[in-house]
Amino acid sequence: MWFARCGILVSCLLNITIPAAAADGNRLTYLDSDSPYYVSHKFPKLITPQWVGDDGVEAVVVLAIDDMRDSAKYENYLRPILQRLKKIDGRAPVSIMTNSVRPADTQLKPWLDEGLSIEIHTVDHPCPLLQKRNFGKAKSTYDRCIDMMYAIPGNKPVAYRMPCCDSLNTVSPRFFAEIFNRTTEKGHFLHIDSSVFNIFTPNDPEIPRELLFDLDGKEKFRKYVPYDRSFVNTIENYPYPYVINRLCWEFPCLAPSDWSAQHYHKEKCSPLTIRDLKAALDITVIKQGVLNLVFHPHGWVQNDQIVDLIDHAVEKHGEKVKFLTFSEALDRLNENLLDGQPLRDEKGRDNGVRLLDVNNDGFMDVVVGNKRSKKSRVWLPEKQDWFSQGFPALLVESDRSSKESRFFEVHFGLVHSNGLLTFLQTRAHSETGELEPWPSPISGAWHFNGTKWVPDPKFPSLLAVEAALDRVEEFQFGTGAGFRDLDHDGISEIILRAVFNKANAILQWSRTDKSWKRLPFALPDGTTLAALLSEREAWKFRGHGLDSGFRFVDINEDGYDDVVFSNAERYSIHLFESMKTGWSKEVLSGKRGEKDPQDELPMIVRNDGTNNGFWVHSRHLWWQNEDTAELKDLVARRSFDDLLKDVPPGLKTPGASLK
Repeated sequence: MWFARCGILVSCLLNITIPAAAADGNRLTYLDSDSPYYVSHKFPKLITPQWVGDDGVEAVVVLAIDDMRDSAKYENYLRPILQRLKKIDGRAPVSIMTNSVRPADTQLKPWLDEGLSIEIHTVDHPCPLLQKRNFGKAKSTYDRCIDMMYAIPGNKPVAYRMPCCDSLNTVSPRFFAEIFNRTTEKGHFLHIDSSVFNIFTPNDPEIPRELLFDLDGKEKFRKYVPYDRSFVNTIENYPYPYVINRLCWEFPCLAPSDWSAQHYHKEKCSPLTIRDLKAALDITVIKQGVLNLVFHPHGWVQNDQIVDLIDHAVEKHGEKVKFLTFSEALDRLNENLLDGQPLRDEKGRDNGVRLLDVNNDGFMDVVVGNKRSKKSRVWLPEKQDWFSQGFPALLVESDRSSKESRFFEVHFGLVHSNGLLTFLQTRAHSETGELEPWPSPISGAWHFNGTKWVPDPKFPSLLAVEAALDRVEEFQFGTGAGFRDLDHDGISEIILRAVFNKANAILQWSRTDKSWKRLPFALPDGTTLAALLSEREAWKFRGHGLDSGFRFVDINEDGYDDVVFSNAERYSIHLFESMKTGWSKEVLSGKRGEKDPQDELPMIVRNDGTNNGFWVHSRHLWWQNEDTAELKDLVARRSFDDLLKDVPPGLKTPGASLK
């Protein structure tokens, strides 16, 4: 969901002049995205010096071996690697992604004493995890593995890797939303996933060309993607930790894994694999990122080849490279980046921590808003240090009687030509921490001036926004807001929707009249930003509503957001035409069950309100869930070309005026 918890804000500074080349007014929409694939080399970085805590360290390497069941086999394979690592600083930092092991196994304690961590890879290793129309079985094999690893004395697992994530489309947004972000029955949970694969490509101008191409002209790393399996579990040129769906740290893996390397070379233990891994390590140091290596003791790569890679890191880069386990990496993120406030609180709930580029300098910053801490931390690249100050709002409030958190309506956005952020809090709380009766007036708006958050008491309240509507009565109670820059002028429009009916309206700020003006169009008929709620549900969700299956996707690639809508009742796609007519071109629509399922658009959200595993990648709409596992490549898909095959070519090109 792009709306609600942290959306995009509209300018309240009446004298701001938007430059001809306006800033990206939608660059914060990822805050409410459920997609694992939103990052690229253009996305703000989270470089290693921001979180590692050791002076001079510019890159981190995590060696994470998969599939453990037999500890003796892994001891035999890993021992030369562990001995080589111990020569660096006396530690043997390797993470073992484990399927099943006896917590009393006598091999485990010596490993933990040496510095290893024992992590999660599901008990049963199903490929895919979501399959056979059995969601409960998928969650069970995940949960049982976590509880088993917690039962190992001295071990606290923090990380997960999806089985077969390097060879098949097994990763799904449904997993992150409905399994990872939950807890086991014993209350255990994880903090890190490492299942998405990063590819270094020539699209990133920071990477030297000689590290990206083979002598035959092929891209060094893209060649490892198993395209024969329509593999799309990839991002490009982002070797940094990033956050998926608010609660999950994603540590992207390096392409290739040892499996994908032998799959491409058609031979095991190819020396070309280690040659390319060394180049990837060199790039990671240049990018000041993290290299997460996926390998196995199955004969696809030899242990002495891994030792060779370690030798290369030490001999060429010295103390610039730090080897860590996932557990050590999490500790350093929490301490040095988040100042003791993890993404998930002690019960696994949203802790009110958001990563975003506050000052538009290309580096991630941090805001924290919970009962324990209200803090803003801005990275100063020239000083290689953090500048901290207070943050004036709560983002979440924990409810002791529930496993979930209460969310305040706090919207971050871009309103200045220099890209500095603004945020608006629309729900107030008393000094005792109780929320004021809902709906309530705006409690505040603040702008970041480069040094601190400055309050702005003149920002028009949502009540004033509602007054701009023709039919105010439809929006007076149960109103929520979403923010989206529809015309790409750097200032977002407000999309209002009523919780208890299908009313919605889109408002645009008029700098001339200094007021909100209702645009002559609204969301397409039959679509809504949030599922309709009862009054009781509306109180529970603080007006945010439930996911309705509404997504913005640029289907015709003209640079402007189209609408994709699909739930248990109906589905439709609407192309954006202009700021006068809105989404006036309907590509397809239908009611669920009227056509053959192959001709329908699969659900984005299920009838029980849960995420159905939808994402956008490589000019396709994709779904992966327990119902798609029998389809080709484990996924349902709809290509942009097929969706638009009956649509006449448009006249617009990217950047064309929509006025």
